[in-house]
Amino acid sequence: GTVPFATDHPTAPLGAYGRSKLAGEHGVQSAGGAYLILRTSWVVSSHGANFVKTMRRLGADRETLNVVADQIGGPTPAADIADALLTAARAMIDGQKGGIHHFSGAPDCSWADFARAIMAGAGLACQITDIPSSAYPTPAKRPQNSRLDCSAFMREFGIARPDWRSGLAAILKELETA
Repeated sequence: GTVPFATDHPTAPLGAYGRSKLAGEHGVQSAGGAYLILRTSWVVSSHGANFVKTMRRLGADRETLNVVADQIGGPTPAADIADALLTAARAMIDGQKGGIHHFSGAPDCSWADFARAIMAGAGLACQITDIPSSAYPTPAKRPQNSRLDCSAFMREFGIARPDWRSGLAAILKELETA
């Protein structure tokens, strides 16, 4: 599908990782008390293993890279998630209701388009070739549509989807000086 998932959309985890996340959500909900479950997607930062660091490393060594172009989502810098969680936590302390919310970077894009932005931002000449998911099998099945409807989070907490391009620039700058 091409429609962003709403928070009340039926869940259908594709693998063990997704099932464990859903079990965690159910555990938090059944524990009682106020809670905030923030579903996000395509998390990136200058730390740990993630798509930005992998593409930057591979792009420095290769002239071309094949990258999946039929999976769409919102790249989300970890720093933006941290800021959103702090803002939401402060609002909840002041009485704002929590619940399940979605938060991801904007605009939505494909992995291939995100890779192109990484190459451009890092000043790398590596060319990105679009491929279908079927040409890049992975042990874990990945959804083609990872778009999240973040409108309820905006409405409840006043937190808009951050432009991932700004976050990407900050991540690349951190990696450059590391």
